[in-house]
Amino acid sequence: MHAAVLTRPDGVGTVTVTDHERPNPAPDEVLVEVAACGVCGHDQADRTGLLTIPIPAVLGHEIAGTVIEVGPDVRRFTVGDRVAAKQFSTCGRCRPCMDGNELRCPDRKFVYGGFADYAVLHETALLEVPPVVSLAEAAVVACAVGTGLQALRRIARLRAGETVLVTGAGGGLGLHAIQVAAALGAQVIALTGDMGKAERLADLGADHVVTTGEAAWRDVLDLTGGHGADVVLDNTGHPAVFRQAFRALAHAGRYVLTGQVSDEPVRVHPAFVFAKEATITGSGSTLMSTFADAMDMVADKRVRPVLSTYPLRDTRHAFTDLDERRVIGRAVLVPNGTARHEGRGR
Repeated sequence: MHAAVLTRPDGVGTVTVTDHERPNPAPDEVLVEVAACGVCGHDQADRTGLLTIPIPAVLGHEIAGTVIEVGPDVRRFTVGDRVAAKQFSTCGRCRPCMDGNELRCPDRKFVYGGFADYAVLHETALLEVPPVVSLAEAAVVACAVGTGLQALRRIARLRAGETVLVTGAGGGLGLHAIQVAAALGAQVIALTGDMGKAERLADLGADHVVTTGEAAWRDVLDLTGGHGADVVLDNTGHPAVFRQAFRALAHAGRYVLTGQVSDEPVRVHPAFVFAKEATITGSGSTLMSTFADAMDMVADKRVRPVLSTYPLRDTRHAFTDLDERRVIGRAVLVPNGTARHEGRGR
């Protein structure tokens, strides 16, 4: 089979598509013929060395495809099932798993292997894909859609009518978080560094679009009559963005971090936090229950996945387009499909 292999975590030139041995499923795993795999900020962090993983590695956790082989202990899936993966596999037997809070499973393992023709996946990471959802769309549901849904509904406890400020609004997380927030009944303010995306952001559900910069917090206060954003969903974790977005947070607001694009730490004076009575928290991944709800949102068109597809052989190209911010939405690798680049502004 073919796979995009990371051989050294220092840039796009070290991800090489090559012949690779096809993996074999363990007793509790399934072998999936990959139809699509999203390219996430986590993959970029692995590629650049921001995160440390064993090398060589086949990246890719936003996986969707068809089951072609099952291990003898697999109970939930059979050959021919259309499936998509969430970010982690778990044991499925411990108390957190049984209670539906599997992100606390002591055996939680991050999913890898999707940048290939075939991938082996533990059955606890998989969800069946409804017939009305394409496999390319399904690939990004857990991460690009589920991350925002988990952060807004479970962590921020968002209520209908509240205002949400979404940072990194033009990126793969942001474009989908806007839609999720709107579907949950929020007023949505999109914060972006590229106002050329404003029309698209509005089309996807943003009530207002604000450009990143030193005046951003004032713009948010003006738009909310001085109240500020009840919830900030920060998909970037960038210090400059944090300074502006936190100032735009309402009194007793909830600031939820979901991403990090820089290794520079975010700093905040404690006085600013207790003066606002603010909550600063994070949302790390997607529960299976959230994954299922996110898939339902895509199936009934409340959320429309925004994709730019690339053949597997163009993995480096996809990373380059992401680095240069030419992708609108989520870049998706399709090992045996046709590329369709929606977001590339060449």
